[in-house]
Amino acid sequence: MAQTVLSSDTTPWKALTEKLPGVLSVEFVTEGPVVREVHVLSDQSRSPKQIVRDIQSALLARFQLDLDHRIISVAQIPGLPTVVQRRLICDKLELSTGRSGVDVAVSLRIGDVYHKGVARSDLSSAGRSRAIAQATTDAINQFLAAGCRFCFEELKQVPIGSQVAVMVGLRLEQAGKAESLLGACYLGEDPNFSVALATLDGVNRRILTLPFAREEGGNS
Repeated sequence: MAQTVLSSDTTPWKALTEKLPGVLSVEFVTEGPVVREVHVLSDQSRSPKQIVRDIQSALLARFQLDLDHRIISVAQIPGLPTVVQRRLICDKLELSTGRSGVDVAVSLRIGDVYHKGVARSDLSSAGRSRAIAQATTDAINQFLAAGCRFCFEELKQVPIGSQVAVMVGLRLEQAGKAESLLGACYLGEDPNFSVALATLDGVNRRILTLPFAREEGGNS
């Protein structure tokens, strides 16, 4: 099923997709305002089904582009050396609302290792967004070795052109030093998921350089 879009400029889509784990290159085939096909070249670090799912989630959250999985084809090159990529993926986001507040749980994964972070907020929209960022940060820290942690500092929504961006400020504390980091994501159809993605955007810029905890049997 083809997907009708407002813009046929595929450059931003291509740039985002090629940052995803396992993706080597991608081409979008459009016909006017319609996306007809998406052709992906990947290594074998992830299954084609996982790659398609990541592409759908990323494009929906960032550009509100809802692609049918049937128009995405993945060609994998056998024999390429697989590089372990420490890129955090948001696997699940759960919200539970009660009279006294909102409970948030965010599940992240790297490969087959999963961790869940939790937080609680009042019933306000701003409080819920902050709790999502805090729960995401909590899950991130469970992957890291002792003495290395991220702290959530601030969240803002900023108009950029015709869209709104979610910006999340974080602080990395390691070896007695602190470093400020910023993550951003355009507000998609699911604003809650966009907050989690913005938080990960700030972290994934540094994740390769950080010491990880033992991952064997580390799922939680």
